[in-house]
Amino acid sequence: MKVTVADKEKSQKELSVEIPAQVYKDTFEKEFDKAAKTVKVAGFRQGKAPKDVVLKEKGHAIRVYALEHVINEAVKNAIEENGIRAMGQPEVKDVKFEDDDSPITFKVYVDVFPTYDIEKFSGFEFTKEINSVETADVDNVLDNLLKRQAAFEPAEGAVENGCVAVIDFEGKLNGEIIPQACAKEYPLEIGSGNFIPGFEEQVIGMNKGEVKDITVTFPETYHEKSLAGQPVVFTITLHEVKKKATPALDDAFAKNINEKYETVDALKKAIEADLKSEAEDLSKDALYNAILDKLIEENPFDIPAVMVVEQAEKLAEQTLRQYSMYGMNPEQFGLNKKKLAEQHMANAERQIKSALVINKISEKNNINPTDEDVEKAIAEYAEKFERSVDEFKKELEQYGGINSFRNTVFTNMVYDYLTANNKIAEKVISKAERDAKIAEASQAAKEA
Repeated sequence: MKVTVADKEKSQKELSVEIPAQVYKDTFEKEFDKAAKTVKVAGFRQGKAPKDVVLKEKGHAIRVYALEHVINEAVKNAIEENGIRAMGQPEVKDVKFEDDDSPITFKVYVDVFPTYDIEKFSGFEFTKEINSVETADVDNVLDNLLKRQAAFEPAEGAVENGCVAVIDFEGKLNGEIIPQACAKEYPLEIGSGNFIPGFEEQVIGMNKGEVKDITVTFPETYHEKSLAGQPVVFTITLHEVKKKATPALDDAFAKNINEKYETVDALKKAIEADLKSEAEDLSKDALYNAILDKLIEENPFDIPAVMVVEQAEKLAEQTLRQYSMYGMNPEQFGLNKKKLAEQHMANAERQIKSALVINKISEKNNINPTDEDVEKAIAEYAEKFERSVDEFKKELEQYGGINSFRNTVFTNMVYDYLTANNKIAEKVISKAERDAKIAEASQAAKEA
C-alpha cells in the first residue's frame, strides 16, 4: 500500500492511498469462499453450487463488501502507520476502482488536533472600561427590592389598571354557557394581558359587589376553533379589589431583606459593594475577551471543523436546556438543535481558539495552579460570599467540584499574566453606557 500525506486547511490531513490489486483479489476470494458455503441455489445442495452460479447470485454483494473491507482496513492502517491523531470520522473521497487487475486509489481527509504557537502575546495596548456605581444605580436596586416585596392588599374604590380584581365570570355563546369560560373568585391582574384582548379593559371601573355583562370577541387564531372569531358574553361579578402596597424604605425593610442589615444605610452600602464587585467582574471579562481576540488575530491558526461542530452542539444543548427551564418549547420559534448549532458556529470557533490560546500561554510560561493556590482562592471566595471554607467547599462539590474551581483559578492566573505583560489603560464609564454596549453587542451577534 502506498500512502502520501499532505497538510490541508482547517487543521486537516489529506492521505492519498493506493492499494495493490492483489489485496482486493485476496479479500474477494476469502469472502467468496464464505458465501459459497452458505448460499442456497435452487437445484444444488447448500455449498455445492458452481462458482459461476454463486457469482451470478451473490457476486455484486461480495464485490461491494470486499471493496468496503479493503478500503476500511487501508484507512485504519494508513492513519496508524503515519502517526496521525485523527479527530472524528475520516472522510473517504474520489474512490477509483476500474477492474480487478488495477490498483484501488482514493483520498482520505482526516481532522487532526491543530499544530500552532502563540508567539505574540505581550506589548499590546488595551483599555479596561470600568463602569462607575452611582447613587441612582443603588436607588434602582432598592426600588426593585421594594417592588418585589410589594403585595396586593384589599382596597376601596373602583378597579383600575395595575390592581387585582377578584371576580366570578361566566361566558355564554348564543345564550349557552361555555364550561371552559367560567371561574369563581379568579384573581385577575388588570393590565397583565393574560385574558382575551378587551376583557380586562371592560372590568376597569367596576366596584365591589357589582355585576356586569361584557362582550368579548375571541381572536380568529384562538386555539379552540368553536370559539375563534366568536362574540362571547361574559357575566362578571366583582368580589374584591386589591391594590399593590409597596413597603416603606426603612430599617425594618432592610432587616427583612437580611437580618445582618440593621439600617437602610447598611443595606445601601452592601448594594453599592455588590454593584462595584459586579462592575469589576464585567470589566475583567470584557478585557480578557479583548485580549484573547487580539491574540487570536495576531497569531492566526486553523482548527478542525469537528471541534467547532462539537462545541456548537454543546452550546445548542445549553440553549435548549435554558428554554426548558423557562417552560418554553423552542420548536414554537422554529428552533431545534441543528438550527441552534448553526447559529453558534462562530461563537464555538472563538471559544475553542480562546481555550487553545490560554493553554498555549500557560504551557510557554509554566502557569499551573498549585494546591496552595487553589486553597488560597477558596478562602478568598468563601470570605467574599460570607461562607466558611468548609461550607464553600461543599457548595463547590454540588456545582462542578474542586477540579472545576481549579480551572477558574487557572484562568485567572493566565489573565493576571496577560494583563501584567500588556499595557492596560482604565476608563470609567457609566452603568448605562456599559448596558448599552452589551445590548449592542448582543444585537450584533444575533444579526451575524
